[in-house]
This record gives sequence, structure tokens and C-alpha cells, in this order.
Amino acid sequence: PQRGAMRTCAARATPSRGDAVSRCAPARRDERPVAGTRCASLSSRGFLGKRLAGPGNGSRTFAMAGWVDNRADVTVPVSLPVVWELWQDKSRIPNWMPWIDSVVPDAADPACSRWILRTNQFGQDFEFSWVARDLPPEEKKKIAWESTEGLNNKGAVRFAEVPTVAGDATKVSIEISYEVPDPLVPFGAAVSPLVESILAADLKRFSAFAEKVVAALGKRKTKAKKKT
Repeated sequence: PQRGAMRTCAARATPSRGDAVSRCAPARRDERPVAGTRCASLSSRGFLGKRLAGPGNGSRTFAMAGWVDNRADVTVPVSLPVVWELWQDKSRIPNWMPWIDSVVPDAADPACSRWILRTNQFGQDFEFSWVARDLPPEEKKKIAWESTEGLNNKGAVRFAEVPTVAGDATKVSIEISYEVPDPLVPFGAAVSPLVESILAADLKRFSAFAEKVVAALGKRKTKAKKKT
């Protein structure tokens, strides 16, 4: 796909494999997702991405090579209900995960969303995209997903109340598994610790973001009381 493009997906059956696979038609990124599209799980998926190594370097399809697991966690000095609610709106995620350029829910199926990742690592720019389907959540305990198209990945974010002397706190743990694109294979053992450090930094940003939200809510309540 062209840089900045996104796709809307429709499922079709593949008789030879019996899987549901996704077929996507190009759409401008600034367009709203088309109603009536849907996202179906599949066991064999391709990777849609672009390696941006300078002018004149065209797009290419990346093969996959090996799965990697990464984890990170943080204790957020904010109550569980607030933390849980912040993670429910996917469009907020780029606030604490800057390498996620955008998350666009499907208009017809809120459980299906298009993700675009842009990052500069190892002296090169990369752009990846995928469609993810939410798995059934455990209320205020876990959200999980798996990709159904594009970059193969799956994962979960877990939430747990943590009693502290200072007051309410929540432990947030994230685990992701992803299939490494061939262009990253030459960097070998450097990939996993890099992603793990990025996730740890993301969760620290989330903690700061959550604290700002709580502070803003507190100011609103104070102003409301003064008016009454």
C-alpha cells in the first residue's frame, strides 16, 4: 500500500485451506471506515508493510521469520476503574505509544480496528499495518487481541488493583507476541530487548497520562462544587 494509506477489509473463504482470509480494497487514510466491512480470524496471514530507506526505495512485501514474546508492566497510581476506562478507547493509545501512528475502529464492527505503526530503528524508517480483532474481555481484568490481517501479532493487557499506603493504584501488564519481518532478522537478538524497552517506556507514559487525566477530573469537580 502507499504511505499513509489504510485498507478496509472484507472476508472471503479459501476452499483450499478452509480458512477465512481477508481481502482489502485501498482507501484513503482520512476516510471513515466503510460500513459493512468485517474482520475474520484466519490461521495463515500475510504481512503488509513498507520499508522506507530513502528516496526511490519502493514498497515491498515482507516475509515473516520467527515469533518473539515481549512483556512489560508498571504500577500506576490511579484507581482500577479509571485505568480500565482509558484503555477502552483505542484512539487514545498513541498518546502513550508514539510508535503507533493511528488506531481506527471499523465503523460496522467496533471489535475490529486498523493499526498503523511508524518507527525509526537501526537507522531506518519502517511502516507496518495490521487489522486486529478484540477477544472477549474480562471486565477490569484483561483485554486481548489477535491480528487477522497484516503484521502477525497477538497479545493482552492485564489489570490488577494494588493496595498502597498512598491510595489507589493499578498494576498494568502488557504481553505481545509477534512474527518478526525478514528485514529485522539481520538485527537478531537486538530486536526483542528493543521492543521490550519500548513497551516499558510506553507504560511509563501511560502512567503519566493517567495521572494527568485524574488531575484534570479533580479540577473539574472542584470548579463544579464552587459553582454550586
